[in-house]
Amino acid sequence: MGVQRNQPCNTRRQNITSHISRWFSLAIHSITPGWFSCVMGTGILAICLILSPIKIPLIEHIAVGFWLIDLVLLASLLLLWCIHHLRYPARFRMSLQTLTQAQNLGAPPMACFTVASGFMLIGPLVFDASFCVLCAQILWLCGVLGSFFSAIVVPYYMFTCHNLQAEHTYGSWLLPVVPLIGAAVPGALLAPYWPASLHLEVLLLSYALWGTGIILAAITIVLFYSRLAYHKVPKGALVPTLWIVIGPLGQSTTAVMALGKQAENHLPSLSDILQGAGMAYGLMTWGFGLYWLALAIMMTVRAARVHLPFNLSWWSFIYPVGVMTTGTYALHEHVPTRLFMICGFLLLLLLTALWLLVSTSTMRHITHSLRQTHIKASMLLPSSFD
Repeated sequence: MGVQRNQPCNTRRQNITSHISRWFSLAIHSITPGWFSCVMGTGILAICLILSPIKIPLIEHIAVGFWLIDLVLLASLLLLWCIHHLRYPARFRMSLQTLTQAQNLGAPPMACFTVASGFMLIGPLVFDASFCVLCAQILWLCGVLGSFFSAIVVPYYMFTCHNLQAEHTYGSWLLPVVPLIGAAVPGALLAPYWPASLHLEVLLLSYALWGTGIILAAITIVLFYSRLAYHKVPKGALVPTLWIVIGPLGQSTTAVMALGKQAENHLPSLSDILQGAGMAYGLMTWGFGLYWLALAIMMTVRAARVHLPFNLSWWSFIYPVGVMTTGTYALHEHVPTRLFMICGFLLLLLLTALWLLVSTSTMRHITHSLRQTHIKASMLLPSSFD
């Protein structure tokens, strides 16, 4: 009789284990580089909260919570992505031959840069400072290698393999090249923590990465602007890619201000020129970023009135607004006016609202996918609870 009483419990336990194994296999099978945009969006929200010039009660604790979630999220996605490519080694080359998948290869290095910046700005509130620096350095090096790969290999395949038309130009074309700009922010934060002989080299490398990314992003933005003028606004799932244009604008402003601050110590003879030029660049780019944000909001609202289905590209709403916010903070630090403070606060509110919307929609999507997997499995297997 005792064995019979234990059978339902054992069967239920085996059933739960089977479901977890099936869901884990589904996650490994379905993981794509685009999922790293969740890390980018969550991490930039944490960074914007910690850097906010307007002090809000408990804001540091909230920022730490978001960043710890982001850290776990990055580790989990990296694990799943590595297992995915070990299990399906041929898919990586296939992804390069598919334009949309190839462009998303810029997301993993950007996720590394976001968490690396979090280690420098938020990590010391939780972990030992030297440990945070070490982790940030490792993530930065991995991100630089990944950014070189995405910025060189993906355009190479676009130029040699993909059959493209002018109307196929989307904001997602920026994804492979933006990591070069993103590398400059943690590069500037980490410059003083390398061996003394490498301080100047890291700073110069960061400037070079920033400059290369800016030129490539400018070329792509011009192409995308032309596409919008001649072929109109993309529909449906491609609408969120309009927001990606804001990313390199805000990111480059944040980066050039951070690099200029480091130039005081490592390039004293040029520091005044670099800071002045950086401030001028930041003001112009910030203004253009607000202009494009207004356009993106108008075009997104227009599309939503018809149909705007949820997909992973919705995370494109978040990171660009986040780096636009950090760019505003950087300008406020150098020129502390009410304009930058108010704009930064409004951008932070918009960023938080977008994160809540997109993260909730993502969790609903994941839950629905898992439920569908459970239903399909139940149709194939006899019920264990009968």
